Amino acid sequence: MAESSHKEAEEWTDITDAFISGAKELAMGQLFRSESFQLLDAMNATEIMDPKMDSNVECNRVKRKVLSFKSAVEAKAVKVDDFSTEEIIGIMDELLACLATWLDGQCLAQTVFTCLYLHDVSLIEDPGLKAFCIGIVRIAAYLRDAIFRAAVHEEEDQQTVATGFNFLEKEISDTKIQGMLRESEDILSKSIRGQNSAIKEATAAGSDTSEMIQKNDLLHAALTRTRFCKALLTVCIQLDKPLCIGVAAAKEATMAAMKYLKDMKTTVTMGAIRDRNPEVVSLGFDVLANNRLLPPSPRHPVIMTREKGFDYMDLGLAEMLRVYEATDMVTLGAIHMFCSKFSWRKPFPTILSRSYLICLFYEKEKVFGKSDMVTLIRGSMKAFISPPAICSKSRLAAVPRIRTITDDFIYRCIQPLLELFQVQFYHRSKHRQKYANMFPALSSLQEEAITYDSVLYEEYLKEPEFVHLGCFCAWVLRLVTLSMLEFVLLGLENDLYAVHELHYVFCYADYLMGWLIGCLIRSEKLRITTETQVLKQSKAKGKKKKQQKKATENVGKDKVKEQELLFIQAQQCICKGLLKVIEGLYMEGHLKLPVFEFGSEKLRYEHRFKPLEAVTTPGIFTYEKYSETACPSSILQSEIPCAKLFEESAEHFTRAKLVLDRLLSVEELKSIMTVVKTNLIVVKLLAGGHKKDKQANVTFDFSVHRYYPIVRVA
Repeated sequence: MAESSHKEAEEWTDITDAFISGAKELAMGQLFRSESFQLLDAMNATEIMDPKMDSNVECNRVKRKVLSFKSAVEAKAVKVDDFSTEEIIGIMDELLACLATWLDGQCLAQTVFTCLYLHDVSLIEDPGLKAFCIGIVRIAAYLRDAIFRAAVHEEEDQQTVATGFNFLEKEISDTKIQGMLRESEDILSKSIRGQNSAIKEATAAGSDTSEMIQKNDLLHAALTRTRFCKALLTVCIQLDKPLCIGVAAAKEATMAAMKYLKDMKTTVTMGAIRDRNPEVVSLGFDVLANNRLLPPSPRHPVIMTREKGFDYMDLGLAEMLRVYEATDMVTLGAIHMFCSKFSWRKPFPTILSRSYLICLFYEKEKVFGKSDMVTLIRGSMKAFISPPAICSKSRLAAVPRIRTITDDFIYRCIQPLLELFQVQFYHRSKHRQKYANMFPALSSLQEEAITYDSVLYEEYLKEPEFVHLGCFCAWVLRLVTLSMLEFVLLGLENDLYAVHELHYVFCYADYLMGWLIGCLIRSEKLRITTETQVLKQSKAKGKKKKQQKKATENVGKDKVKEQELLFIQAQQCICKGLLKVIEGLYMEGHLKLPVFEFGSEKLRYEHRFKPLEAVTTPGIFTYEKYSETACPSSILQSEIPCAKLFEESAEHFTRAKLVLDRLLSVEELKSIMTVVKTNLIVVKLLAGGHKKDKQANVTFDFSVHRYYPIVRVA
């Protein structure tokens, strides 16, 4: 009765005519979108009975009935006891392959939890397999939690949706799981010892021992996998401890896991092979077990092979060893340099290592469980420019008002800096977008730095021996300029720019490097001035003249900043060299300027660098400035000889080589030197008339270095 009255109360409105009328106003290729109705909603709204689009279609297409784990056990479709050792090894290896596939970006329902044994581990009667399955479930829970807490994953990186699966976090403690794995390990070890004794007896009796040796190898393989699971679980448990107190134990367990994984690779063929046909439930795996839990348009992952899964885990564990190295770093500069190198090394870091790195990096207002951000920022400012307000030898530094002003600014820097560090932990392809989102916050920090600097400048007029000249601004300017430069150059790494855009990209990079070099030189002069004044003050406190003279001579020998300055200067020379060779190639006709049917070069230029407009300093390098100074179209109208442009390019590359020779150790020194030397040979050939009267095929090869290409003229 209630149902019929409800139906009578419903009022239906026919929108067919309005829908068709509205659809006619859309041009070909246009889509309707609103905040509550987007492309995904449109795709999910209609079932088109395509297995690639509708998850339930696959369930309906198979001839067999999809059973739950309990039903499959009752129907004797899945074993829970009396496994052969080959079957145990096969299930273990498949589970690890599924775990690796999940970490590679797929969802739990289509990877790890396609193993029916994980749906209800209490039904498993074999103790060894039961312990292993529970261990895998708990490992997945820890990894999912770490990825979720780090929050540096995108949809294509990782699927953290648990889809209602039970991770046994309330039912079984970590200690009990470790005990179960240890007990399983003891049982297998005892079986191996018994088998070894039997082999010795059979050998002494002259009997055939081949089958016994094969069985012994299988037991060793199962033992190795059990130990690997225990070591991996130990890593997760130790890394979950606060303030990095478990890092040492996690490192030891990681090395043990890598050792076991190496042995596992040699025995990967020993396990029973799983039939991956969806019509069959094989080794307790059913690819359709969770299809009803998936969204209407799910992904269709391909589970890694066991060999590839082991390689993926080996790579992830090796990256974790590098993550542990960062926990020993005590300065902001060293941490930033490590994170930067960590993010661009190929193969790019996995979601697992990136997530754990950020979880360890900042927790409970401590960096790697040691220093707080205030101390690190203060140390970074002192090392970079040594502001009098931070220098402990300055008399006014102890004045409460000045200390309050300084501390206020440092506290204001914490959040933007943390967000800037967090950019490094995202997938490399997302860095450019994340930097663009950071520019408004960095610009706001610059404005506050100006305010604080002006207040401190007035305060330090009372102490003439010290001068506070835009110290905070200079420190922030370096961070901002580096971020802007990274934003511009990342487009090269991501292959976003067309060939005709390379000229203004390198021109903009050259402009930003000029700002950065000026900032570094000015900050070094101010640092030397402040530290020299500090030494003069200490003279009045009775220091010996010899010590004074020696200390004064050592002022300004900042090798880290000197190396940074040299590296930026070398990169600027490379940009200038590339600009000149591109201009020469335009002049000779090897490169052609595009004819824009829609839009213009100015529109493309402004679109490429629009996010940089949010920053006040360095100011935007407008298209008008670019077209006046270095635009290829203006170069084509000039009468500059092509040979002269190539000679100028050779001079820049030669200068870059000389500067790079002075660098002590840079991670990418070898690759960038290869680019410089190769381009130097190319531009000298072009200056000598190579391909001058022939149409050449010009390519820019970024395979050696991610930012700076080798120019190839064929």
